[in-house]
Amino acid sequence: MPTPAQTARLAEAIAAAFYGEGLKLPDSDAPADAGTWAGMPEVKAVERLRESGVGDREVRLFITFIAAMDRMRDANALWSRGVKLFGASPETFEPAEAAAISIHALRERLSDFGVSQRHGSDSQAWQAIARSLASENSPVTRVIESGHGDAREILEYRRTRVGGRARFPMLAGPKVGPMWVRMLAAPGGAKIENIDIIPVQVDVQVRRATRELGVANPPGEEIDGAVRSVIQDAWRNAVAGAEFGGPPGIAGTCAALDPALWALGKYGCDHYKVQP
Repeated sequence: MPTPAQTARLAEAIAAAFYGEGLKLPDSDAPADAGTWAGMPEVKAVERLRESGVGDREVRLFITFIAAMDRMRDANALWSRGVKLFGASPETFEPAEAAAISIHALRERLSDFGVSQRHGSDSQAWQAIARSLASENSPVTRVIESGHGDAREILEYRRTRVGGRARFPMLAGPKVGPMWVRMLAAPGGAKIENIDIIPVQVDVQVRRATRELGVANPPGEEIDGAVRSVIQDAWRNAVAGAEFGGPPGIAGTCAALDPALWALGKYGCDHYKVQP
């Protein structure tokens, strides 16, 4: 296996390209901006909202609800559809209003715009998140409303339950939760302390990239806790010895490296390997 110094140099090269001129991607069908931060689905979506005059609070609400839907989906399509839903029905993203709408009307709205996938459970999760945001002064509510928070507090609170039900269904998982916190910071503009505890998010793309880059090769095909730990530990050690930039709020952290690894896993890693 490569040394931490070798993977640190690789992390620096990947981040420099991703936040610079763009990663070299062998997939000829990849969008022109696929290997860049600006080309990330959530970044493009937020940029469209901000160009239309949407403020940071509303952006973070948008990120929260759409991130909850982002599982086993075409991310580019989902975030683009989310922008269309926001433009047509911004009240769907306002906690008090979304909490008060009938579940039938909410389900119809989410399915009509292609935002939900499992329409019943997705609309129920959307409304549960809305109710939690509308009724509680929590670490999650505060980071959305004020733009300030602590990653540990947010990650802990999003897994809590009330009356036997999850406060933030679809945001409690080991992948989507940390990813969502990263998005609140960038592109969401929140200042989040302890952002360095956010690891790379292990999904099919990041696992593929980690293998093909030669950083780690956990056995089997399932992404379980052991596999997740091997991959996250390898990149955490690499980042600890690396120096690189990134957007304000996540620069130099695993949270900044994660979207670049996702792009490499999705579109190909041929130009990047561990160097001796």
